[in-house]
Amino acid sequence: MRDKNILVVDYVSDRVIFFIERFGHHKLDITENSNDAVRYLVDNIYDCLFLGGELGKYGGNCCDVAKFLCEHDENPNFESLIILHALDIESAGYIIKLLPQVQYVPYSESALSALNI
Repeated sequence: MRDKNILVVDYVSDRVIFFIERFGHHKLDITENSNDAVRYLVDNIYDCLFLGGELGKYGGNCCDVAKFLCEHDENPNFESLIILHALDIESAGYIIKLLPQVQYVPYSESALSALNI
């Protein structure tokens, strides 16, 4: 099985450490900023995207990332496996409205570890 290209968009240190520990054998790009995430999506093709919700005081929100993908459905990452792990219900609802193909897995290490990626 080949390594996957994975983008993780989250700002919580404990979560980022989890993603590194669980999925670090793949090629990971990690950002805590929605603007940087959009740049990654323009410049790279990913097999899987992990999107959180709100990204802290200066990080924006993964809603911005979802809006970009929705408005640019020709971007190859629109077809990627998109896992939404936001605990922020308001953001999650908005992202699901924009990208109904997302898999919503509220952040849980056991639930995310069970994913076949």
